[in-house]
Amino acid sequence: MRFLNLLYRFLLIALLPFLLFAACRPKTRLIKSPAHYNFSKKEEFKLDLQIREISGITWDGKNDYYLAVNDEFGKLYFLTEDKKAILTAPYSFGGAGDYEDVAVINGVPFILRSDGRITQLLKDTSGIGYSVKSEKINLSGSNDFETLYYDPDRKALIMMCKNCAADDKNTVSAFAYYPDLTGFDNKPVFTIDATEVAKLSPFKASKLQPSAAAVHPVLHKLFILSSASSQLVVADLNGKVEAVYELGKKLFPQPEGITFRKDGTMLISNEGITSKGTVLQFPFDSAKGGSTNSGALPYNFTSPDEKMDLGKHLHEISGMAYIPERDLILTENDEKGDIFTIDFKNKNDKVDKEKFGGKGDYEDIVYTDTAIYMLVATGSIVQVDTKDSSFNTKEFVLPGEKNEFETLYLDKDRKSLIMLCKECAHEKKTDIRVAYQFDLTTHTFNPAPAYTIDIKEIQKMLGDDKADFKPSTAGINPVNGKLYIVASVGKLLVVADKNTGKPEQVFRLDPVMYNQPEGMTFAPNGDLFISNEGGEGIATILRFSFKKK
Repeated sequence: MRFLNLLYRFLLIALLPFLLFAACRPKTRLIKSPAHYNFSKKEEFKLDLQIREISGITWDGKNDYYLAVNDEFGKLYFLTEDKKAILTAPYSFGGAGDYEDVAVINGVPFILRSDGRITQLLKDTSGIGYSVKSEKINLSGSNDFETLYYDPDRKALIMMCKNCAADDKNTVSAFAYYPDLTGFDNKPVFTIDATEVAKLSPFKASKLQPSAAAVHPVLHKLFILSSASSQLVVADLNGKVEAVYELGKKLFPQPEGITFRKDGTMLISNEGITSKGTVLQFPFDSAKGGSTNSGALPYNFTSPDEKMDLGKHLHEISGMAYIPERDLILTENDEKGDIFTIDFKNKNDKVDKEKFGGKGDYEDIVYTDTAIYMLVATGSIVQVDTKDSSFNTKEFVLPGEKNEFETLYLDKDRKSLIMLCKECAHEKKTDIRVAYQFDLTTHTFNPAPAYTIDIKEIQKMLGDDKADFKPSTAGINPVNGKLYIVASVGKLLVVADKNTGKPEQVFRLDPVMYNQPEGMTFAPNGDLFISNEGGEGIATILRFSFKKK
């Protein structure tokens, strides 16, 4: 027994240095990458010393270059696609200052100063220089901003507080600037719960202090950087936090800018601390949560059979309806009370134009033998009588709370129109999308849902529990009787049972090809047409031939 005790003591003394070393060795923490990205797979670009203190970056899809600002000088820099070179001489728009971020709307740059001043640069008549317009938000107290991004749904620039007088330790406010309308809204457009960020953070950090943000073009989520707390926050467009990731100091020493290309490629810029500033590029992996599944579709959605570019009068095309007896397409612009007729076969988008009403938010259109029906975003259906040239109208309103619709289609078997919520008030605390039935015989709404779609079922089929689904257009395939639904927000195409709404197949849509799919219609032979609003480019209609198995 004494021998065993001596042996035990000997082994303990021999192992003691190793145990002490293991106890003192710093713990390693695995840094998790956000969904669809891998922080270990990157391209790094070192920047010219002129923009060593790069404080904001954005991709200008209209002009195919990057815009960047240095936080000490009133200069706008234009970078080539490879980020290595300055494309042209920088444009001086102001004196020395604290310029924190840059955003772009349809080729027009907007620069944010830390005190809440936004400077807009419009090309002058020469096409070389700019005219400068500047406005500052009117808030009480001391305020500090570093984040500016464009929200296409709100059609507004959003700037987020780094430190604002109105915020406490638990809140981060965001304010909207509407360039073409009212300018600044001095009430927060949304508020981020900083305690939720702390709760979801994989490590203990200081309060969220946004240094940059951008809307993801594919996932339709808000990506927020916080250089001070070394965090990347993913939220919905109303600031509801969904995930938090660590930005390791070695890779992200001072992340001050973020932007996305249309395909989801993410770029994060770092100010240079001891050397040059950098831009890190991360490819988007759509395969993580890509598509399903149970059989091939009779269409190849990666390659349309035909494409038609539309004129400016249909830049905001929001719905389509096929006229079988004329082999033409009816469509509308979502802001004007006009109905346009398109000859897709001969690529003529000015066959006819009829005015039925004033300005409004018209989201979809349905053609029948006796009338045309227009959907208003709030849930009204406008009947346009086509029996004579008078184009008399009647409006039918869905009763209920605040609603948002973009989808209206004809269900011949039910002798009804079906309206599908994009996001209705009663859905906000649920995981469903509700469809409503408008009887074409009685011209009344059925108060009971025609069907509901389970969003979680779509997420499960994709393997992505954060996938968004906000329908923008739908239609019943006349050949196979399946319901096809496109969601511009989320970039999804769902094939479902037309009676129950049960999803059968789900597919991711390429955000470059489907930049803003808002309209859909079928020809009698099953050929499918999908329209894209113009956004920062040109509105289009894509035709996909029905392929029999």
